[in-house]
Amino acid sequence: MKTTKNIHIAILDTDVPVPNVYYARGLYSTQFRTLLSAAASRINDQTCCAGQADEEIRVHTTAFDALGGQLPSLSSLSTSPTSTSNDGNEEDVNPLAIPISAILITGSVASVYDPTLKWVSPVVEFIRTVYERYPHVKIFGSCFGHQIVAQALLSASSCSTDGSGSVRVECCPVGMEVGLERVQLTKGFADAFPCLNGKKELRLQMVHGDWVSASEEKEEVLPSPWMNVGSTAQCPIQGLYCPGRVLSYQGHFEFDSFVNRETCVEFGRRLGWKEDMIARYVLAIGEADGDEDDSKLAAEVVVRFLAGEDEVHSVPGLDQTPASSLRVREWLGGLMGLIGQLVSRSTKS
Repeated sequence: MKTTKNIHIAILDTDVPVPNVYYARGLYSTQFRTLLSAAASRINDQTCCAGQADEEIRVHTTAFDALGGQLPSLSSLSTSPTSTSNDGNEEDVNPLAIPISAILITGSVASVYDPTLKWVSPVVEFIRTVYERYPHVKIFGSCFGHQIVAQALLSASSCSTDGSGSVRVECCPVGMEVGLERVQLTKGFADAFPCLNGKKELRLQMVHGDWVSASEEKEEVLPSPWMNVGSTAQCPIQGLYCPGRVLSYQGHFEFDSFVNRETCVEFGRRLGWKEDMIARYVLAIGEADGDEDDSKLAAEVVVRFLAGEDEVHSVPGLDQTPASSLRVREWLGGLMGLIGQLVSRSTKS
């Protein structure tokens, strides 16, 4: 019998799309729901074609107006691993009855270090609380979401986490990164997601003026088990990955060329950019959609992360994240002890 893995994502809207994008696509939470649901459908089709159709992933989302101070109730967060069930048809499922198993923070024109934005601090504290007290709830951030995750969990202000002081969020000193860019993936991140099929880069749309940078010049920027997703020529930290817990992209897999172009043009109007600057950015954005960027693959990586598929490797049913390495060793030690007892009994008999 086919079983279903339900993923309930609380999407924190931290901005409203520019008018032309909003009229065409709706809120960012709506855009993420559309893209992640489509990615889940593709993954289900892939597993079906591979003869592994006994389980499907189903994405449910609930939007929260973070700008207006609306955040998920802690009582709605999952306190156990995402499980499978025999749910039947999707229309028969009430998503509000499913504990929230993931938090997604959208992009925003805001800066996480702007003290005048009173709504930012509660979101930072919420992310810390989820990370520290709800180990079965995963966290994903896009662009501003990536930056606020870094601020909450790895910056000097995140004194309650192991990675405090590793990075800082600041205005990018070399200017904005805009357009379709090739993110060179780190080996550790690529190895965690076999669905990348050895791919060494992701082509994603960018539009950001802030970045996450290392607090100190050293070989290992991030504390273990954290790792950098990848880099571009302009931005050396293009995402954060803590296996089984946190994933972020600096780029916008949720943006196609239409969304990024309209966003860029509107930003230019609001901020008084010169016409030649806007034209240069629009040219960099291009018309790359469909198979000309890696939006779909990046979305599938996110869904597999939220489904816990970055955690399972060689031992079926066993959590293989760095955070669980001690449990793995204990499990293997117990198994070897049991084998030794069986061999001893067999020899005596």
